Amino acid sequence: MTGLHSHPRRRTVGAVAAAAALALTATLAPSGAATATPQPAGPTQAASNGRPVDVMTRNLYLGADLGPVIATLTTNPAGVPAAAAQTWAKVVATNPPERMAAVAEEIAAARPAVVGLQEVTEWTTYAVYNPITGETAGANEVYDFLDLLLEALEEEGVAYHEVTGATANNFASGPIAVPSATSPTTLGAVGMADRDVIIRRADVTVDEDSAVAGTFQNIIRFPVRNPFTGQTTLLPVTRGWGSVDVRTNRTEFRFVNAHLEAFGIPGVNAEDLRVLQVGELLAAQEAIAQDDPLSTVYVGDYNSDAPDGPAYQLLVSSVGSDAWSVTNLKDPGYTCCFDAAVTDDTSTLDERIDLVVVDSGVQPIHADVIGEELGDMTESGLWPSDHAGVLARLVVAGQRGGPTG
Repeated sequence: MTGLHSHPRRRTVGAVAAAAALALTATLAPSGAATATPQPAGPTQAASNGRPVDVMTRNLYLGADLGPVIATLTTNPAGVPAAAAQTWAKVVATNPPERMAAVAEEIAAARPAVVGLQEVTEWTTYAVYNPITGETAGANEVYDFLDLLLEALEEEGVAYHEVTGATANNFASGPIAVPSATSPTTLGAVGMADRDVIIRRADVTVDEDSAVAGTFQNIIRFPVRNPFTGQTTLLPVTRGWGSVDVRTNRTEFRFVNAHLEAFGIPGVNAEDLRVLQVGELLAAQEAIAQDDPLSTVYVGDYNSDAPDGPAYQLLVSSVGSDAWSVTNLKDPGYTCCFDAAVTDDTSTLDERIDLVVVDSGVQPIHADVIGEELGDMTESGLWPSDHAGVLARLVVAGQRGGPTG
């Protein structure tokens, strides 16, 4: 869902200062940008002449709701160490290694050619932190979700690899003070980094020269005051996308993975921001397609509730069709969201924000929601993520006769 707030309900953080709204407003493009509907260039071949390929989108869930920490940074900086320590304890409680192993089981069972991953998080702790200088010591990368997932996939007997160059490096926090685990007179710290990553099955070929990633210009920036120095800075919540040309099953297509903003803040409508981000995404892909048009598949966590969300509608109307709505006429296909502790029941899923959207060169023939059945929970009773994922079988128009994968 988000690099900040991993439960992307359309709600605001009431404690965030009004200055945050002003900071965001200054980043938004002129109003005309929100209504632009660029049409990505693409082939017009009938997909019925093509070959089937399976793709997946999966949000890995960073492990905790960061809203309380952000609110504390903004309104009560002296309370940050306690709030950050509570958040870190919740990340540990949601057991990333166990959850990534469960996601690996899903992927290994389906064996999609490519997977778009969101909230591919790195969590690092620091034994010592100086809040005045920002210096740290004793860094320990506790969890790297990508490493955990790829290692678990190998244990499942199927190899996947990160597509180098198609990873979007999104929101990253600097060290945030927590009480030291060893001394009451010193502070430790915890920090995180959020990425969007495309992985490919080992026997699937990608054009490495085509791999590209970008971040959005229209983002939220939270004002944060350091209680030790009194200095106020803006904390950017970066979101992004990645894309690559995939060659498999004697066909070729462009695969795009993206993660749009989930947060709303006082005075700013998060859906308006997502519309602007969709416009940026479409413009970037249109520029790529001008030099090399290919059938294109968009996946990701778009945080815009289908079928009525304006950002969702802009994406689908500009690209072509939604694989879920084409293949599941009566099933709502909810993918969001379990609670922050990922221990609740399936009744909390009431939004569809994880999408597979395709252009006219691609025909969806089947789509499944994954990770939402009780049997998908881990042995300790955790959902693999606070989202469900989407697995889609597509028929892609044959184009270049790439290697079989």
